[in-house]
Amino acid sequence: MEIKVVTIDFWNTLFNSDSGELRNSARLKILLDTLKDIGIKIENEMFDFVMQESWKYYNDKWLKELRTPTANEVVNYIWEKMNYAKNEKAIEYVVNFFENSILYFPPKLQENALLAIQELSKKYKLAIISDTGFSPGRVMSQMLEEIDIKKYFSAFSYSDETGVAKPHPKAFSVVLERFNCLPENALHIGDIERTDIEGAKNFGMYAIRYDGDSDSNLVYPKSAQSKADFIATDWNEIINHFI
Repeated sequence: MEIKVVTIDFWNTLFNSDSGELRNSARLKILLDTLKDIGIKIENEMFDFVMQESWKYYNDKWLKELRTPTANEVVNYIWEKMNYAKNEKAIEYVVNFFENSILYFPPKLQENALLAIQELSKKYKLAIISDTGFSPGRVMSQMLEEIDIKKYFSAFSYSDETGVAKPHPKAFSVVLERFNCLPENALHIGDIERTDIEGAKNFGMYAIRYDGDSDSNLVYPKSAQSKADFIATDWNEIINHFI
């Protein structure tokens, strides 16, 4: 195969999610503090229920509609479900924190990922293809800039910007069109079989499943059966396989 473009998933592939609990705790604190500051009485049992429902809401949209709700959509969902009086400035404040929390508590690169990116960039055009959570693509790119690795990537496909989530073919096509690259000349690296591997393979690309993130393995149990062309548990394996 003649690979010209390598696309890489962000969460649990390029970066781990070790700081995810810190981000979620900080978001929850900001939300609760803001509600208290504007004089809203919080019923704990109802609030906990609605927070759980908000995660279900996000996952339903992600799985069934192949899109990822934004922080603004989720915060407004919580506000409406709790039947709080609308306060646009308070909502804007909470949304802003939700979006930027990745900058306050940044994730760490997977082991050996930096070296792999540096080596891959010498031979291929690189791009990020990522479904987004509370932090939108522009903030994720800002984080990449702050840790000085954005320079290795020439294109970005974020679900909040494209309007679709993987495995939708548009998530992949927007990048390959940018490079004028055919799917058979492109490789995608990601951790989730349903989104990354099946999405890339169904679009005609090659695919590597990255199984080196323990959190991903817990949330998305990995079957030995995979459509991937190669399964790696370390970024060094990817370098050795393709460089």
